[in-house]
Amino acid sequence: MCTERTFTISPDDLDWKDVWAAMGYNDSVPGQDILDLAQDVAARLLPYARLKIMFRRVMAEKVSSRQITLDGKMFTPNGIICSYLDGMTEACVFVATAGLEFHEKVREMKKEGDVLADFIADSIGTVLAEQAVGKVEAEFGSGDHQSLSYSPGYCNWNISEQEAFFSLFPPHPCGITLSPSFLMTPEKSVSGFFAFGEDLVRQPYRCEICKNPSCYKRKEGQQSR
Repeated sequence: MCTERTFTISPDDLDWKDVWAAMGYNDSVPGQDILDLAQDVAARLLPYARLKIMFRRVMAEKVSSRQITLDGKMFTPNGIICSYLDGMTEACVFVATAGLEFHEKVREMKKEGDVLADFIADSIGTVLAEQAVGKVEAEFGSGDHQSLSYSPGYCNWNISEQEAFFSLFPPHPCGITLSPSFLMTPEKSVSGFFAFGEDLVRQPYRCEICKNPSCYKRKEGQQSR
């Protein structure tokens, strides 16, 4: 059975440090003009943000160095992700999104032609999606025997497996739809899982070996080094 929840968010709830990181400032803070614009963009967008999550706990197994099962379905995340999953016996599969209303408001803002405001809006959306994932993780805590989250499309996990992954949920979970190329709408949405097991050892992301220059987690990892 799936659990579904919805959360509103205010500017005070937004993790601004992550917004600056998503914009490329690393551990720095932008100048006052950017700060003011970011606050203005957030004030316009956040009333429309409805963080939505849906999740369920399923039986899971690491079958080989490149394959796992989730609720009896086979997936092939490949070696990087599978290397974190020794001892996995269960998993929480989830979808999370900043919401369709937020997506539509961002599209409306883009029509104004302010490239910098669009960039800030995109960065805020990225952080909102990550905060939605954090809401899922908060349901279970973050113990030593629970992995971090992993998503189709990351670490050489073929994004085409989104279709099988979404079959673990009711149609259009949290209002999310898949395109023929397996991309999600609303854009600021995340699907994935994290694993559990008495013998599983929680490990950090090894972002230094990632070859995807656009991966949000990879940039996060580089900033921490």
